[in-house]
Order: sequence, then C-alpha cells, then structure tokens
Amino acid sequence: MKRLTVFCLSALLTGTTFTATSQKTLIPNNTEVFKLSLETHGSYNEALSGETERDRFLLNDFKLEATGTVLPWLSYAYRQVLCYRNEWVRANGFGSYIENAWVNFQLSEKFSVTAGKQDAAWGGFEYDEYPYRIYDYSDMNDWMECYFTGVAVSYEPTGTQEICVQVTNGNDNRSKSPSFYNLGWNSSYLDEMLSLRYSVTAGQQAKGNWMWMVWGGQQVEAGKFLGYFDVMYTRGKMDPMGLLAEQFEPEDEENGASIGNTSYLSLVARLNYQIHPKWNLFVKGMYETASVYKANGPYESGKYRTAWGYQGGVEFYPMGDDNLHLFMTGTGRAYSLTEKAKAFDVFAENTGRLSVGFVYKIPLF
Repeated sequence: MKRLTVFCLSALLTGTTFTATSQKTLIPNNTEVFKLSLETHGSYNEALSGETERDRFLLNDFKLEATGTVLPWLSYAYRQVLCYRNEWVRANGFGSYIENAWVNFQLSEKFSVTAGKQDAAWGGFEYDEYPYRIYDYSDMNDWMECYFTGVAVSYEPTGTQEICVQVTNGNDNRSKSPSFYNLGWNSSYLDEMLSLRYSVTAGQQAKGNWMWMVWGGQQVEAGKFLGYFDVMYTRGKMDPMGLLAEQFEPEDEENGASIGNTSYLSLVARLNYQIHPKWNLFVKGMYETASVYKANGPYESGKYRTAWGYQGGVEFYPMGDDNLHLFMTGTGRAYSLTEKAKAFDVFAENTGRLSVGFVYKIPLF
C-alpha cells in the first residue's frame, strides 16, 4: 500500500511538472491541479469509567489526501488512511487502507458522474461530516462500512436540490452482483437555514440475502446556532451492521448459530453554539437500539440492546477558520441489555472519558 501511494503521488507530481513546461497541454498551470494534505486528529484520553485498556495518547486519525481539478469538467480525489481508529479495519489487519480513489466528470451544469472508490451516498449529517473531525461516532456510523467501488450519477435541477443514484460493489465476495443500490436526496431551504440529507438503500449481501436502510438528516443553521438531528434505520437477514453478530458470536463458529434478521435504529442530535469567532461549544446525544425482527435459531424476536451516548465540549480555533482547532470533550456511553440478551451471558460495560487534543488538516502542497 505504501509503495503504491508513493508511486501514485510521484506520478501526479511528475504530471503536474510536465504540464507546467508544456505549451500545448490543456491542463491549467495552477495549484488547483494537485493539492496534498494530511488529516490529523490526536488526543490525550483519561478514562473516567470503563475503557481501562484504552491508550491515553492516541493518534485517532492520520490520513493522506490528494485532490485536484485538472479541467473544469474533470476532478479527482485520493485518500489513504495511515492510522485508523475503526475497529473493523484494525480487526482485519489493515494498517493502511484506501478510502477514496475516484474521478469525477462534470457532464453539464446539472449532471456529473463519479467513478471509483467513493463514499456511499447515505443521508444524515453525522455521516456527512469529515471523519477526522468526529470525536465519537454513533454505533450506526462507526460499524457500517461506507467506502465502496462503483459509480454515482448526480443531478442538480436547481442550486439547492441534488439527487444522486449510486451503484457499488460491497466487500462481501459471496455476492457476484453489485451489492448496494443507493438513492440520495440533498436539499436546502430558506437561504440554507434548513438543510436535508435523505437516502434509501438496498444491498445484496449474498444471493437471496438483502439488507435495507433509510437514513435522514435535518440541519438548522441560524446565526451562532447550528444543530442537526439524524434518524437512521437498518435491517437485514445477515446482520448488516455486525454489532450483534460480534456480541453474540457462538463459541463453536462452525456449528453454532449466527444471529440474523437484525434491525438497528439510531437517533443522533448535535447542537453547536459559537460564543466567539474562535470559540465553539457543543453537545451531542445518541439513542440506539439493536433488535431481532424475526426469530432465527436460538434468537427470539425483540429488542436485545439499547445504547445511550452523550458528549459535550469546547473547541478553540486559533486561526479563526474551521481547520486547525484544539478541543476538550467529555464522552459517555451507557448500555442496557434485555433479558433475551442476558440469556446468552453477554456483557456491556458503561464508559466515560475526558479527552484533550487537536484536529488539523495540514496543507502540504
């Protein structure tokens, strides 16, 4: 992966140098052709309850990103993770992981096509935020894999409306057909005071096994206040999130019955208040449930798990822009297991944490 990164970046740099000296090329000679940056998020964490095994000093995110606009109708993005906090990636042995490698073609003022590895076209504002700026995700956004290879067509009938149709392959090789079909709708109203991000998704995890998602986010921005409320619902025959499958993993993996027919509901809200051009206060709350919608094997239908998440903090932007900032946050998670879950001798530990750190997208070129 690292060798591939060096090769790709060297090729891009070489291409940029060549266009600067060629008089016949149509590629513009400016810094918009190639931009290189490092996305960093580091913190010191003090456990208040639970999380006793967490390292105190963490580099939560460390990503290399290259973007550029080669022609008015042609742009690209490449982002490689060099240090990843997502448990799925760590568990699968990825020390380095490519999130984005796509090319965008602007066919007209209203139509564009994006091809390559890209973000899934899902709704919600927690999902839409830059990952390195998120202190703690909801379970839904933390557990769902969201970077897939495929193609997306975007149509903007007006400057405030966008419809996106996306077809991508999943990471499950058992399915020989495209795994995810997304339809997204993004819009804004009242001079962008109200914004909406909605999506519906159908995914084929394996032959005959489908999963479904409906995600919707509403955001209001008025003066110094900015707040959003996301509603996310996911269900599928093969446990699309994988949270319950891990928590209820059978001791005998070959003969044990894996949990299926699962559904998840997440409600996420965040409110920001800018008390000064360089200071921001925020609070965030999460309510999430995990259930079985149809009995299978030893697993009865009904709710198995409820999670509450809460977070508050202060952010300081020394440069007065939305890039480099220092933060102090307090985060807590509380879990409740039903009798159905306790029958399988599972356990969920409540956690609390105080964190101090920084977030900075460092421009390199």
